[in-house]
Amino acid sequence: MHEQEHRLQSLLTGQNFNAESDMDEWLETAKGYAHAYAQATNGIAVLSDFQNNVNHIYSGLFGQTLGLPEYTENKNSVFEHEVFDNIPDEELVERHILELRFFRFLESVPATQKPDFNATCVVHFQRQGMPPLSVLHTTRYLLCHANGSIWLGLCTYAPFPQTNEVMEGCIINTRTGETVCLEQFDSRLLSRRQIEILSLLAKGEGSKQIADKLSISVNTVSRHRQDILTRLRVTNTAAAVEIGLRMRLI
Repeated sequence: MHEQEHRLQSLLTGQNFNAESDMDEWLETAKGYAHAYAQATNGIAVLSDFQNNVNHIYSGLFGQTLGLPEYTENKNSVFEHEVFDNIPDEELVERHILELRFFRFLESVPATQKPDFNATCVVHFQRQGMPPLSVLHTTRYLLCHANGSIWLGLCTYAPFPQTNEVMEGCIINTRTGETVCLEQFDSRLLSRRQIEILSLLAKGEGSKQIADKLSISVNTVSRHRQDILTRLRVTNTAAAVEIGLRMRLI
C-alpha cells in the first residue's frame, strides 16, 4: 500500500462517525446509484463505506473487459485495488494526493453542501500489449453525518478521449459549475514561515542551519516542523516535502 493510500485510508475510516437510524436504507439507495451508473455508462462505480471499512465495486461492460466481475464486495478496505492495479504508480500517488486535498478542502464546507463537490482527474489504464487507455476518474462524497463526518464515497471510472497529456486534477462545485482554485486553498494550509522552513528542508538543511538562516531559535524551528507534519497529515519530513512539492507549496 502506498504511503499516501495508507494515510488516506486512516483519515477516511478514522472520522468521528455518528450512528443514525436510517443508515441501512441510505446504504441500499447508494448501492442503487452505483449500480445504475455502471449499467448506464458501461463504466466502473465504487461505493466506499468509510464507517464500516467496506467497498462495493459495480462494473459495466468497460470494467468487465478489464476482467472485473459485475459486482465485488471488499471488506477491510475502502479502496478499489482491483482498479488501482491498472494505474501506473506515479498517477496513483497523484490520485491519492488529490483526494487528500479534496478531503481537507471539504473540512471547511458545511455538511449539507459537501455532496455538491467532486474531485476529477484523468488516469491511464495500462493494458498488456496495448496503448494506455485514458479514463476519467471522479470522486464524490454522497452522504455526510450531521457532525460533518463523511460516511459514503462514490468513485467512478469511464473511458475518456485518448490523450497522453498529464491533466491536473481539479475540484468542481457541481451545483454552480465553478472550479475550486486548489492553489489558493493549499496556500492557506501553511503559514509563510512554515513554507519557508519546508522549502529549506527540501534543500536538505537541518534545524540548526534553518534557525541561523532565519534568525530564529532551534526550538521555534522544531515547533514549526511539528506543525507542518500535523497540518499536512504526514509523519515525517520526507513525506512533508513530497506533499509540499506536489501541492506546489514550495
